[in-house]
Amino acid sequence: MTLASKTPASRITETLAPAVATGLSALRAIVRTFLNRRAAYRVSELPDYLLTDIGLKRDDVHEAMHADWREDPTFKMAMAAGRRRRSPTRD
Repeated sequence: MTLASKTPASRITETLAPAVATGLSALRAIVRTFLNRRAAYRVSELPDYLLTDIGLKRDDVHEAMHADWREDPTFKMAMAAGRRRRSPTRD
């Protein structure tokens, strides 16, 4: 083993790289959630007949928009529309 193979800088890089990757991944998820929240806000401004066309009700949108800030409202809306599509009786 030589001195160049295990320098302190390489050990720092080995331990720091996974932490930076995890931090960037979390930051991407937060940004994606906020962008999706903005899109959900635009969906909330649609009239009821258009919401019905995409399989949502005003209550679904209201529930999704008033969820915790860390939750993606577009995912909640998609799940509600999917449940309504699969249900044998229309609400």
